[in-house]
Amino acid sequence: MGLALFIFACEDPGEIGLDLNPENGVFVAKYQNIPLGNSVILYEDILTDNAPRIDSFQNITSGGRFLTGNFSNQQFGKMRSKAFTGLYLGSVGFSNDTLNFTYDSLVFNIKVDYLYGNSLLGNKRITIHELAEPLKLDTLYQSKNSTPYLDIPVGEFNFDLSVLDTVWVDTVLTTKLSDELGMRFLDEATINDTSFLNNDEFRKFFSGFAIISDDANETITGIIPESSSTYVRLHFHNANDTSFLDFVFQDLDTIGSNSTKYYNNITLDRSGTPLEGITDFYTEFQTDNDLSYIQASTGVFTKVNVQPYLNFIDTIDHLVINRAEIEIPVDLYTDNTIPSSPLDLYVITQENKFIEEYVAGRSLPTYKTAGRLSFTRDRNENSGLYSGTFTQYVQDLTSGENSDTLLLLGQSSLWNSVLSVNQSVISKEGITIKVYYSTIQ
Repeated sequence: MGLALFIFACEDPGEIGLDLNPENGVFVAKYQNIPLGNSVILYEDILTDNAPRIDSFQNITSGGRFLTGNFSNQQFGKMRSKAFTGLYLGSVGFSNDTLNFTYDSLVFNIKVDYLYGNSLLGNKRITIHELAEPLKLDTLYQSKNSTPYLDIPVGEFNFDLSVLDTVWVDTVLTTKLSDELGMRFLDEATINDTSFLNNDEFRKFFSGFAIISDDANETITGIIPESSSTYVRLHFHNANDTSFLDFVFQDLDTIGSNSTKYYNNITLDRSGTPLEGITDFYTEFQTDNDLSYIQASTGVFTKVNVQPYLNFIDTIDHLVINRAEIEIPVDLYTDNTIPSSPLDLYVITQENKFIEEYVAGRSLPTYKTAGRLSFTRDRNENSGLYSGTFTQYVQDLTSGENSDTLLLLGQSSLWNSVLSVNQSVISKEGITIKVYYSTIQ
């Protein structure tokens, strides 16, 4: 207010060096669109484990998916995902004398909330196999890991997706597992009831499941392991009562440690695709077309070099950044293969490695990020635009407080369990920074 009074007290604003005419002003707001250099980077260490995770607010959280199925296209090649899981005692013990119980059935319920593929129509088959060995609770499993399982399935899900009209489904499927397995469960309770009183003892008796889709199943199916609708239930009865015992797929003990865990194994064949020439991890790769690629859960990232922005500001004196945005156009996609959203802008080193950040009291790191991008779909066709702000990051570059000019575009929350396999095809020429700034004219 004091400055305003001083200005209006002057007969001529030019007397204090401030020209109120926008055409001749001292301080001028401007805008610049800056194309960024980019390439493709392949990472091998993709965590698909459900171990306690840290979200963007530094809280330990959970909520992964079993991902099982197959998917292929000309851009990314062939993908296959298998889910491996332990089994946890959801309800403890038996209410009556086990010697008097008669086996009825062993039932597997799953809640499906994710489908991804070229065609969701037709019958899909998912087989359930018994693990040959238990998962290791002290190991963080990655997408390249696998656990042995028995060839002969103990059950299967057969379902027809023709009745579903969206890839975001919320439905529960039920199947009966083999009577041989169910009777083993009840016999174990009779022989050694401690197996059903202590989760460590139960893991010695039963290792868990592998959830495998048929080769012909060209759809990736996502199952919520931690849903109250996903469980294995042992039904039994005696002369006086009919009862059941539940088993679930994820829980924590009283001190927050994993009692069991699950993860996804993802294998790829990129033969005949634009990404076929990628042979080394953490090494820049340039495609022969005008496209770049991002693929959740597989280690495919687009690397962006922000050095062109620094080259631009070197030509301007007394620059003040007001706002910085990044925009990335997305190539055409199908209704059932929508791009990943959101994407994070990960800050990386010159060696193309993530920069880890640790928080007091947390055992797992987070990765340093510059911002987050959301996806907006075009109204009339299956294309769209990633966009987001990263003003603070650009301001720090401008002031010299930050010299990290290399970013990776990829799925958000990499320390979370893998939640999707969504793919994004983007225009290499279209990755740009929009900078709104003020300078002295």
